[in-house]
Amino acid sequence: MVVAQVALSLILLSTGGLIVRSFEQLLRTNPGFNPDGLLTMRVPMPQQLFPKPEDSRALQNRVHMTLASLPDVTGVSATTALPMTAGPNQTPIGIAGAPANTGNPEHDRPLVDVIATRAGYVEVMRMRVLSGRAFNEARGGGVREAIVDRAFANFFFPAGSPIGATVPFRDNSAIIVGVVEQARQYDLHKDGRPQLYLRAEDWDFASRTLSFAVRTSRPPNALIPDVQAMIRRIDPRLAVTQVRTMSEIIDEALSQQRLGAVLLGGFALGALLLAALGLFGVVSGSVTRRRHELAMRLVLGADYGRVLRLVLGEGAILVGLGVLIGVPGVYAAGGLIRGVLVGVSPSDPLTLTAVAIGLALVALAACYVPARRVLDIDPARSLRL
Repeated sequence: MVVAQVALSLILLSTGGLIVRSFEQLLRTNPGFNPDGLLTMRVPMPQQLFPKPEDSRALQNRVHMTLASLPDVTGVSATTALPMTAGPNQTPIGIAGAPANTGNPEHDRPLVDVIATRAGYVEVMRMRVLSGRAFNEARGGGVREAIVDRAFANFFFPAGSPIGATVPFRDNSAIIVGVVEQARQYDLHKDGRPQLYLRAEDWDFASRTLSFAVRTSRPPNALIPDVQAMIRRIDPRLAVTQVRTMSEIIDEALSQQRLGAVLLGGFALGALLLAALGLFGVVSGSVTRRRHELAMRLVLGADYGRVLRLVLGEGAILVGLGVLIGVPGVYAAGGLIRGVLVGVSPSDPLTLTAVAIGLALVALAACYVPARRVLDIDPARSLRL
């Protein structure tokens, strides 16, 4: 039973260690923007209250300017789809004459996340501009502009620059003015679909519901009462929903991974505790059962250190057998969880080494504590009993 407990604890500790390491790597993943200091909220503009797109757009401008006037606010913008909340407009997009076109419509028109944003969005989210520029506040000659992400640029223009290319969308088109790093829309640890950013002020579909992003130099949650009060003063009919910091959005997106890491870590520690208790009991029972034998060894000239090593060896054999049985299980379990690991190999040497050292230390302590009772043996008295 003790051997089985050691083997099981080795498997669970290794698996739990890999999951925890993976979660740590996930927390360090660059989401394509800076979530610190960002407060987000949705401000719907229902059609029954604002039947014309220009009415809702004018109100969005007022909300934008009001939020920008709040103390400690360093930037404001809005979008139809915040990162890590999904919800973008998924549309097949094709660019006539793009270098990567093959003539196959299924290949040349991939499904693209179309996201409308107000001017200043790239700066407020602190997205990295790879080439070109972000949207300008001023629009000249009614020109519609677009920004694409790296995945979009690599798909259509693998060996060139997309700047200046025209992207058709619905019954209009937009000119690409910039390329940005992808902001993760669905999963923090992997790229999503190619992304096309359109300036919200140019399109009617962006006039109904926008999520505002407010960058502040103070804790974002401290800004919530001021934001709600000022929007109510603009128009009491406006509803402010989903008021969250961007850090909270990311935490919510990682909740399943966090729960899995905690549960598996708890099972691993439980198995380790059971193995330690089993070893403690076996070694303690061995000292009690062999007390006369050990006393005789001491009488015949064995020193206490040698007798102590003899008792510890019994526990070490059990641990060694458990490890030999558990090692194949460690590799088998690593293969099963390979698909959920992020930035960590199932045979990650750092994790497996740390698990081995930790298990060895716990096993040594579980064996040594009861084995120390050997030092309390009085040979003469034990032989008289």
